[in-house]
Amino acid sequence: MNAKRILALVFAVLMVVGCLAACDNGNTPAGTDPVGTQPATGGQTTFVPWSAEDIADLGANIQKEAAGNKITLKVWQPEAAQDVFKAQVADFIEIFKDYAEIEIEVAIQGEGDAGANVLSDPNTAADVFGFASDQIMKLAKPGAVAEVMFPNEVTSMNTEASISAATYDGKLVAYPEVGDNSYFLCYDKSLVTADQAKSLEAIFAACEAADKRFIMDAGNGYFSCMYLFTGGLATEGLEEDGETQHFNEYDIDKVTASVKAFADLFKKYSKNFENNTTSAVVDGFKNGTTAAGVIGSWDVASAKAALGDNAGFAILPTINIDGTDTQIINMFGYKFIGVNSQSKFPYTSQALAYYLSNEECQKERAEQLEWGPSNVNVANSDFVKNNESMSAILAQSEFSVPQTIIVGTFWDPCAALGGYVAETNNDFTTEAVKAEVEKCINNILDL
Repeated sequence: MNAKRILALVFAVLMVVGCLAACDNGNTPAGTDPVGTQPATGGQTTFVPWSAEDIADLGANIQKEAAGNKITLKVWQPEAAQDVFKAQVADFIEIFKDYAEIEIEVAIQGEGDAGANVLSDPNTAADVFGFASDQIMKLAKPGAVAEVMFPNEVTSMNTEASISAATYDGKLVAYPEVGDNSYFLCYDKSLVTADQAKSLEAIFAACEAADKRFIMDAGNGYFSCMYLFTGGLATEGLEEDGETQHFNEYDIDKVTASVKAFADLFKKYSKNFENNTTSAVVDGFKNGTTAAGVIGSWDVASAKAALGDNAGFAILPTINIDGTDTQIINMFGYKFIGVNSQSKFPYTSQALAYYLSNEECQKERAEQLEWGPSNVNVANSDFVKNNESMSAILAQSEFSVPQTIIVGTFWDPCAALGGYVAETNNDFTTEAVKAEVEKCINNILDL
């Protein structure tokens, strides 16, 4: 397999430049929960993505990296995923137990903050860490995340969109692990029909009839960018200066019409519309005050617990813009596994990242955590296709703008525009809305 040859070559180069650590990198800090050389727990069978020959070659290089000492690594993943990753890490250790003593600590760290923490202190940060796709530029530009050692294998396993999102400056710099880091529609099937869920106007009408609410985080820039995107604006990397957000060739009047359509609809159904967080949507399902709302993929389990058999999931609906039903376009991101470029054990870290992002590990996380896969085979599996929430969020990716290479100036102006749209007491004339849209875009461009 090509991966082992690439790993072997990279290992040899690393040895020449002296990048490998030949000793233990310290005792495990108090309060951590390292995984030692014990076999995988929970009675599951260890999945091995490599042949015996591949393992022998990989293991020999891991053995060289250990140089007679213990390899100690740290993995960062969110709290909800700790048990799954600890079991998968234990599987990896089991595979290579005859080649080196490996100890891996799986620690709690949310993907949203991982990038900033790696940059602030790379020497104490995790060797292998999960992070959100909008941090690609932040990590790759200064070289904080290592380039993937076997891009051909990783590319062949994952969706084209996830690979594109994991690429910076023509290089694959992360291993896709999740293909659903976004938001979509959740509704109470006892109050909203599947047909009504296709149209935002029909959803509001159902909410009005049932005296219930539709909730979305309308003033949050992550969600309110849908007003711009639905009108045809899209982010497309950076300008030549490498710092300013670049947009496509959009029509300002069409973007204005889109923003106005959302504002007018929220105002028309102001008694049924609530600007609130995704967790408020779930709370509304629990207390019976909410019929539908926009939730994140991270809210699926709690939404199912709140609604039971009445939990319905779908792509974002259409909205009528100047007489035309138009599909709502959102921001769609991914989650990746990155390798710290300052890792003292870069070879073993790369092998571990590859293992954790492989098909079987993604399948386990889909089944146990309902994480939507980026792996093509898992995404096309009967399990995912028969899972209403996962199939809906993956379908939403077709109607989205990728959440990659987003400048820091993007979020606050979008949030300000969202707050304007969500304030239903405003007089939403075309002129007034256009002025707000232009102000938002100019502020993103820092003009």
